[in-house]
Amino acid sequence: METLQHIAIIMDGNRTWATAKGMPKLLGHTEGAKNLRRIAVSASEMKIPFLTMWALSTENLKNRGEKELEHLFSLASKIINYKDDFIKYNVKFNTIGDLTKLPEKVQIAMQELKENTKNHTGTVLTLAINYGGRDEIVRATKKIVESGINPNEITEESFQEYLDTKDMPDVDLMIRTSDHQRMSGWLPWQSTYAELYFPKIKWPAFSSDDLQTAVDWFHEQKRNKGK
Repeated sequence: METLQHIAIIMDGNRTWATAKGMPKLLGHTEGAKNLRRIAVSASEMKIPFLTMWALSTENLKNRGEKELEHLFSLASKIINYKDDFIKYNVKFNTIGDLTKLPEKVQIAMQELKENTKNHTGTVLTLAINYGGRDEIVRATKKIVESGINPNEITEESFQEYLDTKDMPDVDLMIRTSDHQRMSGWLPWQSTYAELYFPKIKWPAFSSDDLQTAVDWFHEQKRNKGK
């Protein structure tokens, strides 16, 4: 059976889920945030080593309205409320993306949760916030230039050390909920050989059983990785 080390999820469909139920779109984000906690706990129970979830893209930050962004920032700042569950299930919290452009209350909440879970040895839950794949590669390149490394000495392995995900294995299974079958700049370097799974389920309705179905599907795939 193929080893599954790292699942990466694009949590898509919050607004369309809410609209279909006759609810304000922002409530879709609220329910989506609740589901993040549920799926993180499920991944821990399933002993998935790494789970990375995309909460806010660099494009979202530029293009979403002020009211929606304020709501998303409010939800992000409340992630510290997940601390008890993460302690109970031994989840270690992490982030990727450029957090420096986020409100201070969000940065403080993220750092506090990291600090409270830094010694945990279970699932590493990474929240991608103000993350974009191209932005990550550009930021990594700037770090390399600033380090003064000889270009002839740069390898794939050394380049990877400057990415946000330097301490994580590559993605094995990429899940995008809702109806879109595209990557949208999600972990392009890390997902080169990922299996792509597109359930037609909006994120707030994506359940633990749906996660298990995705994992079972992954184990049915033949992964050659260029061989």
